[in-house]
Amino acid sequence: MKRIQIHVLGATLSLLFLIQPAFGQVNDQAYLKSNPNEAIRGLIDNISSTEVVIRVNGAPRQLPANEIFRIQFANAPADLLQAAAAYRRGQFNEAKTGLAGVNLAEINDKWVKEEIAFMLASIDAKSALAGEGDKNAAGTLLVQFIGEYANSFHYYEAVELFADLAFSVGQFQTAGENYQKLANAPWPQMKVFGTLRLAHANVGQGQFDDALAKFEQVAGYNATTPEQQALVAEAQAGRARCLGETGKAQEGIAAVEKIITDNDPKTQKTLFAQAYNAQGVCYRSSSQNKDAILAFLHVHLIFNQNPDAHAEALYHLTQLWEAESKADRAASTKSLLREKYAGTFWEQKLRNQ
Repeated sequence: MKRIQIHVLGATLSLLFLIQPAFGQVNDQAYLKSNPNEAIRGLIDNISSTEVVIRVNGAPRQLPANEIFRIQFANAPADLLQAAAAYRRGQFNEAKTGLAGVNLAEINDKWVKEEIAFMLASIDAKSALAGEGDKNAAGTLLVQFIGEYANSFHYYEAVELFADLAFSVGQFQTAGENYQKLANAPWPQMKVFGTLRLAHANVGQGQFDDALAKFEQVAGYNATTPEQQALVAEAQAGRARCLGETGKAQEGIAAVEKIITDNDPKTQKTLFAQAYNAQGVCYRSSSQNKDAILAFLHVHLIFNQNPDAHAEALYHLTQLWEAESKADRAASTKSLLREKYAGTFWEQKLRNQ
């Protein structure tokens, strides 16, 4: 009887030994935007620009790339994990310093290398967009990443960042070409977002009729979430601006007033900056300079968190103060634009006039 028990015990231990690696194995962890604190654990089988395939309990699960918040790879070194945490907190200098400690020569996992390359490129891009870095150098890094890692699940995020950089320095055609890639994406909301950004690029090129058509297309989107509603509201502000640029200033002013009434200035500061800039453009196009100044002052003094919107307001204020014979105010506004937003489209435009 004891021999039988020993035999059974030995067989059981052998079985446990065989299956132990499956239970003890360190898994990749994917986090979705809808639930960023809960990991989907498994082994990643494949990554492309549109989806990540992860085996959970042996069954493959397809995660759309646009729904992924982040991935923590099982083979990632500790320095990368710490840098990624700093990156998510917006502490880009700390993240970049942490990445400097990663020895790429010792990393064989292609997806881990890809993650490091994206973080380095996106840190420089986001810093540059915030006015703390070289936008051209950041753009070069993103172009390299997009070319080398076209199958990355970060692909569309990288394209968006590159387009934003191009837009910020007035390269509107390049920006539009890349926003078009977002408009061609397989997900409805990204298509809408890409169309919206493409409309802004049209505005930059003076293609107001094309921009108006795109803004109206997005404004008619059946928004069901706060994020989607924000896209629609931004499109409405863009539409109002284009009305002012195409001889329909009063219609544009009325549209802005509705935006201001229907939305919350405490939580939608970028929208209000865009709306008041649109209002200023409408007033300026109808030679109502004092009203235009008041509109742009709203952006300068209250809704100045968005660099591009603030730079535009300063540009218009400089010209309007000069038109109203306020030389001192024009000079101080011009100086602020040059100091705070040197190299931006609006600063270059003022410099070239």
